[in-house]
Amino acid sequence: MPLAPIGSDQIAGWAAARRLVYRANPDETWFREWEPFDTMAPPTAYLNACTWAQSPGQVTVVEPWYAPEDGTPLDRTVLAFASHPALRCKASMRAGEHFLTRVAFLESKPPPEIKLGDAVWDQHVTTFAFSADEGTRAFHRRIRRVLAGWGFQGHIELRHGGLVCHYAGLLPNARDYDRMLFIVRDLVNAAINYV
Repeated sequence: MPLAPIGSDQIAGWAAARRLVYRANPDETWFREWEPFDTMAPPTAYLNACTWAQSPGQVTVVEPWYAPEDGTPLDRTVLAFASHPALRCKASMRAGEHFLTRVAFLESKPPPEIKLGDAVWDQHVTTFAFSADEGTRAFHRRIRRVLAGWGFQGHIELRHGGLVCHYAGLLPNARDYDRMLFIVRDLVNAAINYV
């Protein structure tokens, strides 16, 4: 496995400047506990994890490595994992098709595909939840408005106490790690604002 893919030094420097906890090759146990994902394939490894913590939550931005341990991926991206006790719904969504989109469901099937009754959202987003009510509570009007304003493409998975985000087009470099950190903080703030 590449211990330091291209850009690792830049990310380490950015994390140090922002006073984040940085792990080039983090212990993957914590990440694997988030799997299986509803809409994304699991990577071979997680690299260059940067964690920002502020009570009562935290955000970790990381590069998922989608290649054999000794190989080079066809494409690279970043994921963010957020923990916050006020996240209380389980649902997931995908806007667009991306190289990490899950296509095989050997170990677990995702929740069923649902419609929220929002014509624009339902036309552009595939939403998964165990009920339309749960999906509507998870992706309530406020979070849908934030995502629409961004022209969001990617994957979001909400669960009790957590959120996983892939924002399509972001790359494993300091600028996009910084962008992802702010994106996910805004996402969590929108998601927990249920009223």
